[in-house]
Amino acid sequence: EVHSLPLDVKMKYVKPYGTYSGLDAGEKYAEYDYEQGTRSSVRSWDYSRTRSSEGKGTNFPGSDLLSAPFQPFLDDMYDRQNVLGTALMVAFAEMLSLPPDTFNKYYTSGDLGTIRLLYYPGAETSTEEVVDSGISAHTDFEAFTLMHQDAPGLRFMSPDSGAWIDAPVREGEFVVILGDVMERFTNGVLKATVSVEPSRLFAIILTF
Repeated sequence: EVHSLPLDVKMKYVKPYGTYSGLDAGEKYAEYDYEQGTRSSVRSWDYSRTRSSEGKGTNFPGSDLLSAPFQPFLDDMYDRQNVLGTALMVAFAEMLSLPPDTFNKYYTSGDLGTIRLLYYPGAETSTEEVVDSGISAHTDFEAFTLMHQDAPGLRFMSPDSGAWIDAPVREGEFVVILGDVMERFTNGVLKATVSVEPSRLFAIILTF
């Protein structure tokens, strides 16, 4: 619903004091292009309590525009993502035969991450010089990302063969994507996942 708002309405909520970013709002508000010769067309509504406390990201669409008010809806999800993120940090530690608080002790203050509501419109303006992509191949800089998609599109690079693997689409489930911070935490034992999101889909991601 929030991605269906007209562009003139979205422009009232662009970053840094709003929560919207996307190429449709102009190059200034577009996602980073991870590879030369590509253009990231992904559109995102973000929510972070940390940014809000800094006076940024505080301009949200209200109940006059959405059936479920933006901030209360995502704030409730924020509490649940903190519980899930903490449990996964313990799971990663125990998987490596480390004390349960090995990773969680670095996340003792504030909230764990950011919620992003993403829309990947697919190729719209590709040319011979520039390929219009959702987000080109990259690794996430955070410790890990949880992503739920409503259609096929997310792909991972196999660390063994380098081939691209389609991520599963399962109702009520998130895919766990390891990021650069977790690779540093584990001195490379756990590798950051190379992913690409090129297709038309909606997704919810929780970054930690």
